[in-house]
Amino acid sequence: MTWEIVAGLITIIGCLIALGGVLVKLISTLTRLDDTMKQLRGDLDRQRDENKESHKRIYDKLDDHEHRIVELEKK
Repeated sequence: MTWEIVAGLITIIGCLIALGGVLVKLISTLTRLDDTMKQLRGDLDRQRDENKESHKRIYDKLDDHEHRIVELEKK
């Protein structure tokens, strides 16, 4: 083996290691992003359900007030 072949192999191996490091960081970042999106989706679903319940209570109170107004107007 000549020194040119050894230098070429070292260069190729160095490039593969550098690309491997970048890929590991990229996969790690994408995994964290996926977890964050799942958590965000769950939080938004929970908030949507809470808002539906809250709006239902508000509409029920409004219906009560409308009924009371109608009764007062009849008198």
